[in-house]
Amino acid sequence: MCLKGGEIVVYKIGDFSNLVNISIRTLRYYDEIGLLKPEFVDKFTNYRYYTEDNVVEAQFITLLKEVGFTLQEIIDYKIFLNNYDSDDEGTNQFLLKKQQQISEEMEKLQEQYDKITILRKKFKGKVLTLMKEENNAK
Repeated sequence: MCLKGGEIVVYKIGDFSNLVNISIRTLRYYDEIGLLKPEFVDKFTNYRYYTEDNVVEAQFITLLKEVGFTLQEIIDYKIFLNNYDSDDEGTNQFLLKKQQQISEEMEKLQEQYDKITILRKKFKGKVLTLMKEENNAK
C-alpha cells in the first residue's frame, strides 16, 4: 500500500521492501547504521515511510554492493557526497579507487590460480601413488 499526499508517493516498509527487493530486516539494519534512512518515521507507531527518492537511493546502494563495495564504503561515500554537493570528480575518484582494488584482487586470484595449475601438473597421480605406498607399508 502506498499513501499519496499531493505529488509525493509514500511507501510503508513492506511495500518499499518489495519494490526495491531488499528485505525488511535489511532495511531496518540500513536505517540503524545510517545507510538508508526512511523519509520519516511515525513517532507513535515507529512505522518507517519511504519515498521515490529512497527508491533511487536503495537501487544505487544495491548496485554498489553488486560491484563489490562494502556497506562502510557506501556510507563513507554518502558522507563525502553530503559534504561536497555531489562532486563529480570525487565520485570518479571513489569509483576509480574501487576499480583499482578489484584489479589488485584479480591479480592475486590469477596468481593463486596459476599456482594451483602448477601444483596439479606437478603432483598429478603422485599423491595417490604416495598414499597407496604409505598404506602398503603399514
